Amino acid sequence: MRSVNSGSRYAGARLAAAAAAALALSGCGTFSNEDLRFLAALPTNAELRVAVPAQGTPGGLTACSTRSADVWLWAKPTSDHLNAGVDWVLALVDAVRKVPPTHRGADTREWGPFDDRKHPGMEVHVTMLRTYPVALDGAPEHAYAFEARPKGTAPWTPIISGTFRHASATTGSGTIALFFDNVWQLQIADADSPHGTMRIGYDRTSEPRTTDLSLAQEGFNLVQFDYGWAGYADGQGAFDYAFKDAPGNLLTVAAGFDAGGRGRAQVAFTGALGATGSFRQCWDANACLVYVDDPANLSCPSAPCSLGIVGDCPPVTAPPF
Repeated sequence: MRSVNSGSRYAGARLAAAAAAALALSGCGTFSNEDLRFLAALPTNAELRVAVPAQGTPGGLTACSTRSADVWLWAKPTSDHLNAGVDWVLALVDAVRKVPPTHRGADTREWGPFDDRKHPGMEVHVTMLRTYPVALDGAPEHAYAFEARPKGTAPWTPIISGTFRHASATTGSGTIALFFDNVWQLQIADADSPHGTMRIGYDRTSEPRTTDLSLAQEGFNLVQFDYGWAGYADGQGAFDYAFKDAPGNLLTVAAGFDAGGRGRAQVAFTGALGATGSFRQCWDANACLVYVDDPANLSCPSAPCSLGIVGDCPPVTAPPF
């Protein structure tokens, strides 16, 4: 993510369901006030989701007098796939919220070990540690780990780990790592589970709110890329994303948009046959192109692709050009 300030769940749906089943914790008891302080440090769906305007699907608009902004129309389905990946970790987090910890310390909480009901013979363990780093001026930092193993064996294998800074995820920042290769190694993956490591970072300490998601390998119907999103209170935002179009061309996009969906994008192009180049464009609230600067004619089926004047492009808070 370039610096701005510093429905369906697709392939991830069954992963989320599997994760929830893996931590279908059972128990009894009540939550203490300190338990709730630990749980407040964990993210919810609202903190991690990527939000961009929905304006149709690529190739689905016919009312434009110019051409539809198909590059921009890939943003919404791409964000949906990113959110599917986020849902994987949130399924685990939400399972922890359902029952009190098994063990408590002054600055620790522990859940389990518990049997993995979906995968007989496996067990799951969750730990959280709270510290008070000097750099945070008295605010807490919580580190957590989700681990699994064949029942009764050692050592534990990490599935997810992360940290959260400040008292609450709604106003703090954090990082999360999901180790899908370990999920495969433990033989608890679904057939469509991705490989490699997925890393998520988020920051809610100031505006804009940001979420970054990096994929080491393709997964959740996403290409390998460092995705980044920034959202402002007035609905404007920025989104760095990548996708492959129907012919197999790879496009990486740095876009800025307003609350109504108008925006601008700088696009890098790597063709399926090896051609490379870049172009820039902007669009209106109907996702119709207003301006295109594409001297190499990479963005349309027939030349010339360039059109309009840059002065007609909408202003946005985080413009890529």
